[in-house]
Amino acid sequence: MKKSLFSAAILCLLVLSACGSEGSSGEAEGSSTGDSEDTISLRLGHVTQDTHPYHLAAEKYAELVNEKSAGEIEIEIFPARQLGGDVDMLQSIQNGSLDAGFITTAVFSGSTPVLDGLQLPFLIDSYDVFEKTLETETIQKMLDSLEDINVKGLAINESGIRHIGSNVSQIQSPDDMKGLKIRVAESPLMTDIFNELGASPTPMPYGEIYSSLQTGVIDAHEANLPAYLDEKFDEVTEYITLTGHFPWPNANIINLDKFNSLSEEHQKILEESAKEASKWIITELKTVDEQSIEELKANGENIVELENRELFVEKVQPVYDKYAENHELIKELIEEVNNIKEE
Repeated sequence: MKKSLFSAAILCLLVLSACGSEGSSGEAEGSSTGDSEDTISLRLGHVTQDTHPYHLAAEKYAELVNEKSAGEIEIEIFPARQLGGDVDMLQSIQNGSLDAGFITTAVFSGSTPVLDGLQLPFLIDSYDVFEKTLETETIQKMLDSLEDINVKGLAINESGIRHIGSNVSQIQSPDDMKGLKIRVAESPLMTDIFNELGASPTPMPYGEIYSSLQTGVIDAHEANLPAYLDEKFDEVTEYITLTGHFPWPNANIINLDKFNSLSEEHQKILEESAKEASKWIITELKTVDEQSIEELKANGENIVELENRELFVEKVQPVYDKYAENHELIKELIEEVNNIKEE
């Protein structure tokens, strides 16, 4: 009797186990494809606050993707360095532990020099020039080349022309830059630019700027106008000079394997949405900058125009010579942008 009951119990356990294995296998198979009938969720990180143009563009991108995919793709945005700094997130996207990000182009130089051309000093010097530049075939070639570092480049987003903030003096000539301890992004290009201007560039993560200005570790920094408000840099910056020395773009990227796992339809939706969001944010930035200047002045910030840009342009010519040799697409971009400016 006991033997019979024991055999029956074993049989029940085997049946339950088989059923459980079948269900478990089916669930795992469905969740591993990344492009099933279920909603596809993509995690996207960036370094700025949720009022910054990075985030505004990210929200627009997520909205367009959701709309075009009829809710089949959802993008979850993680702002304000929740998932790490730019360098950390770029590495995470490359290795697949993070799906996507709006990553500052300056930090790509550790993996590829191709995007350095976007921030050559005083080359792309207005939003109108930037907008026309994005429409060139050269930009698409740059994005396509990122597949070599295991990411898919979907678009380039602008977040604001940069201006120098200093606690020493207004900046009106390269002489005012001599020995100035200025924070720069962790990029050889940024270091080269400010070395040529006679400053003492100090590479550091974006998240350390405020405390470094507050404690005197650095004398100066450079940022777009919304950042002076969003990150409260105006609280620890005495002078802002509207130098407009280069734009501050980010690359909208996704892990290449993740992108390739999606259907052609979903890939097309990501690409189209990314480019639409890129155009949208440039239009918004023109208004954002005007509003930022008004607010900064209302806060009592000392803001001055740069009187003679040519003094700075002459100083940084060696940077053009050096970086034009680093990648054929940088040389091509310089020619394209100069042609745009002559139109």
